[in-house]
Amino acid sequence: MTAEVPGTEPQSIPDLLRRSARRGGSLTVLDRSMRPTRLTLTELDDLSTAVAARLHRTGVRPGDRVCVLAPTSPALLLNLFGLWRLGAVPVVLPHERPEPAGSSGGLLAQRVVVSGAHLVLTDRPDRLSDRVPAGCRVLALDATLSGPQDPEPPMPDGRALGLLQFTSGTTGSSKAVPVRQGQLVGNVRACMAGLGMRPGHTYVSWLPFYHDMGIVSVVGLLAHGVHTVVLPTETFLGRPSSWLETVAAYRAEITAAPNSAYRLAVRAQQLRPAALDLSRLRVAINGAEPVTADTVEETVRLLGKSGMPAEALCPTYGMAETTLVVTAAPATAAVRVLDPGLAPRQMGGHELPARPLVSCGSPLPGTAVTVHGPGGDRLPDGQVGEVRVSGPGVTDGYWTGPDTPLDGLGRLIGDHMDTGDLGFLHEGELYICGRVKDMIIVGGRNLYPEDYEITAEAVPGVRGGNVIAFSLPDQERMVVVAEGTGGTASQDRLAHDLFERLRTAAQHAPAEVVLVRPTTLPKTSSGKKRRGACRDRYLAGQLDVVATAR
Repeated sequence: MTAEVPGTEPQSIPDLLRRSARRGGSLTVLDRSMRPTRLTLTELDDLSTAVAARLHRTGVRPGDRVCVLAPTSPALLLNLFGLWRLGAVPVVLPHERPEPAGSSGGLLAQRVVVSGAHLVLTDRPDRLSDRVPAGCRVLALDATLSGPQDPEPPMPDGRALGLLQFTSGTTGSSKAVPVRQGQLVGNVRACMAGLGMRPGHTYVSWLPFYHDMGIVSVVGLLAHGVHTVVLPTETFLGRPSSWLETVAAYRAEITAAPNSAYRLAVRAQQLRPAALDLSRLRVAINGAEPVTADTVEETVRLLGKSGMPAEALCPTYGMAETTLVVTAAPATAAVRVLDPGLAPRQMGGHELPARPLVSCGSPLPGTAVTVHGPGGDRLPDGQVGEVRVSGPGVTDGYWTGPDTPLDGLGRLIGDHMDTGDLGFLHEGELYICGRVKDMIIVGGRNLYPEDYEITAEAVPGVRGGNVIAFSLPDQERMVVVAEGTGGTASQDRLAHDLFERLRTAAQHAPAEVVLVRPTTLPKTSSGKKRRGACRDRYLAGQLDVVATAR
């Protein structure tokens, strides 16, 4: 059993939602035309309770896993809260990225089998009915919104399983992480306490619900009485300016997104400046992927012109295995960026990266972060090692199937987790350097893929956020694969310029620079880089190459 924050009892999502409804709060869902559907928390509680009763009538029972495959809509939210009200377990599947029919069906079938689900809720029942394994039913989302229902189910316990969250799979195959209802709301409660968020504030999100940052933030903040506005993920992807326009229109105090989304939003504002009033924004969380110094600088500079306080930007660190957030920078001071030349001198086997590092802040209340060497010994502040997390957000293990739900694995032992991330503590704050599996050592010096990627993205003609660096097996060299923005004729020159820039700016020249066609780099469903998959395609000659340089 995962320990709770001292002095608190784990609360279930629907119990906390019902308590918060007495004080206000609301949910607003925007459609693709930005038309709103608004529900008070009392209405959300009543409607989701009815959905739970109808789901029970169809045969869903507390503890059952139910796969959900649908874009953001009021029906999606009502079904999610209906599942939590019943005590069932949502398994939200990715849908935004187009996949071939066979591939999509394979992913769906795989996750149905892994989760042990016997039901898929979707907006597209006709398209999925022949893709689910035998014994699994497909039901339309809107089928639960009306019709006969069983009596109101009993309120679930906060220790009940509340989510099977699949990891991003950036360094391997995606795993299912079981998260309890109490952890979902408890992690957000700790985040609210650490960042000064409170009931009555307004939160805006476009994040997909199949990603932990999207689903945990929305359910947690809603359940705590925060007015929550969600717009479809595809709206942001098609028009990045829609995110900040919504923040301004609803005078939101809170928003959240990964580093790459801030880059896109800032670029959209640069190309077509809009009259935005972001003066009420107090907490702009940047997380779910590495936070870069250049994006922090550009975000603070450009959005500051629209009234966003510099201290509003809050870099964070976390992962699915810790429910969501582990550390967060305070919303009371400007982001701290550490120049490697001014950082404490490193001792031991791991050096600092060559790039400026952004502080991810201090651990949330009730959470502890320590840094350990290869032998497991705890390292003092300033020394780079593997980051270890303990606290109430750390999950119980990985889900391996309905008969043996928790595998232990040794990575999740008791209440702590060895994250696989390299980092160090400095003046009480965490700085992340990279992944243990991605780093190689050449002549006693560390090579971090991120150093190559960030340098490459600064070269004109390279698509921001679309560079992947990886080491070659059994070789002390890096390969850099990038997408260019120019025409085919200019790619040879760009490859040469990129190689020369890396040769002079990085600690060691890369073995090769490879330019590929736009949108062909392998990424996860949430847009994270898949370095291992890119290396495999490189070695197999399967990249869509347009130019190379050595």
